[in-house]
Amino acid sequence: MTVLLLGGTSEARELAVLLDEAGVDFVSSLAGRVERPRLPVGEVRMGGFGGVEGLRAWLAERGATAVVDATHPFAEGMSANAVAACAASGVPLLRLARPGWGDAPG
Repeated sequence: MTVLLLGGTSEARELAVLLDEAGVDFVSSLAGRVERPRLPVGEVRMGGFGGVEGLRAWLAERGATAVVDATHPFAEGMSANAVAACAASGVPLLRLARPGWGDAPG
C-alpha cells in the first residue's frame, strides 16, 4: 500500500505520525505556499501536481493505492483535482473534512 496524504493541516501531520508508526508507505504533499511549513514525518513533496492530469500521472508513477485528502477547507481546487484524478484512476479517496472558519462573532 502506498498512500498519498494531501496535507498542510495539523490533522494531516497527526495522520502522518500514525501511518509512520503503522509502517504504511506514504508520501505527504504540501502546496508549498508557506515559506517555512511545519513538516510532517516521512517523505514530503512540495508544490502542485499540474492539475488533474499531473496528479493522475503522479499516482500512476508512484503506484499509489489510496489518497487521503486532509487539506484545509479552503483548498477547494486541490480537493476537486483529487476527486477527479482518483475517479479517473480508480484510486480510492478519503476526504477528512473539518469545518471552515465562519463569520467572526459580532
